[in-house]
Amino acid sequence: MKSRRGPLLTLTDGGEGGSLQQRLFDRLRHAIATGVVAPGERLPSTRTLARDMGLSRNTAVAAIERLTAEGYLESRVGSGTFVVENLPPDYAPAEVRAPSPRAQSPAPVETALPSPTLPFRPGIAAGDQLDIEAWRRVLSRSWRSLSARALERDSAPGWRPLRVALASFLEASRGLRCHPDQILILPGRAAALDLAVGLAASPGDRVWTEDPGCPLTQALVRRLGMTPVPVPADADGLDPAKGVALAPDARLAVVTANCQMPLGTVMSLERRQALLDWAARADAHVIEDDGDGGFTFETRPPATLISLDRVGDRPGNHLGDRTAQRNGRVLHVGGFERILYPGLRIAYLVVPEHLLERALEMRALFELHAPVVEQSALAEFIDEGHLASHLRRSRLTYQERRETLIDAARRLWAGALTLTPAAAGLQMAAKLADGLTLKTVPGISPTLAPDMALRQAARARSIDVTPLSSFHASRGGTQGLVLGYAAFPPPLILRAAQRLAETLEAHAGGTACAY
Repeated sequence: MKSRRGPLLTLTDGGEGGSLQQRLFDRLRHAIATGVVAPGERLPSTRTLARDMGLSRNTAVAAIERLTAEGYLESRVGSGTFVVENLPPDYAPAEVRAPSPRAQSPAPVETALPSPTLPFRPGIAAGDQLDIEAWRRVLSRSWRSLSARALERDSAPGWRPLRVALASFLEASRGLRCHPDQILILPGRAAALDLAVGLAASPGDRVWTEDPGCPLTQALVRRLGMTPVPVPADADGLDPAKGVALAPDARLAVVTANCQMPLGTVMSLERRQALLDWAARADAHVIEDDGDGGFTFETRPPATLISLDRVGDRPGNHLGDRTAQRNGRVLHVGGFERILYPGLRIAYLVVPEHLLERALEMRALFELHAPVVEQSALAEFIDEGHLASHLRRSRLTYQERRETLIDAARRLWAGALTLTPAAAGLQMAAKLADGLTLKTVPGISPTLAPDMALRQAARARSIDVTPLSSFHASRGGTQGLVLGYAAFPPPLILRAAQRLAETLEAHAGGTACAY
């Protein structure tokens, strides 16, 4: 167990400005991102940290709690607070090099984090597929047509024309029938997921999460005072039977049923029905995180959980039969940053009628408003058919890029990696061969897990691979890599695959890759 001896850092370590809590948060985050504080290292107690830095203990506690909520740190009962061994994909430390003699100050944290332009960063939509001219036209029209009053703040649930357009689009493309008043527009997927978890469960509740699964989900659940219960997910998705065995009293399940993150598998119809049956019996809810669910390649897009939870009108439903659900147990989260382009922070949450009033109150309380101009433009973009055309075009492009990656893996990767079949999503997972160990590499800690060490070695060759183990709840998770392909043209995929093959040859060795 590694622990820190002596002062951790001072508030003059890189960067200035902001409140004391913000400056402490920034400095600790910078130290983690650059490897000054290593994965698995124990931090000083908040009392010691406050004393060494001349702060109040409350300030230190607040900064540590923020870092824990965002996935940098974990608290172990009876042991202390530690830097997580497998940092979430967006936070993992960069390779640390000796500074140039000309360097005048530490590099800002942004330069230590992975660039979204490097292959194989997962979860990134292809910017070259967007019809830029069509998007410019609808943006321009929105700026010209919106009044000053409309720009002040959107309506309580979000811009109504966008909610109407989304209701029609979701029914046509995903078989999801809902009333526009059930749709809340929110500033990004993280905000939508955060609101959904807060609506569907309470502090102290236990929550099923997928294992492997998105680190953001675990962090959000913990931040809201709930306990995540990792439930194994495989080729058929999260297994409800194992969830019942692990936490029969859980009040919520958060699943990526239509494209499991990071495996890219699709939950089977049998498990979907079992999950809905469990929710009805347990008086629980299910959050369907559908960020990548529109991109499927080997099957048709699956029926959403929220559409399966509807059998007919319910007495007293004032919104009409478009909202009818068997039990109203499913909240559906979707967004556009992984569909159109990463900078478009507009997401939506489809809410059962019985949670709608509270959802509106929480949205207003926390001021979860998305930009009105972009909402207006997106409504026109959908109504004019541009979104449907974009999805059709993107599926063809992503299919080509996916096949390029599969072919490159077969030819280039030397038996150390095995791609796992993925029917959906913008990335694929590849498992490291059992028993594979990396040679000692200067500058890379020999205590790192193999996929974490491989990530650092690959980054030296301008490849941004994500350790598969970072998606697992425990340190004994599957070793492998998550490889995003959607944002990268085939020639770039081939060059990056060759560089990864060279990295494997230099640090691991092996024979032919299988699929």
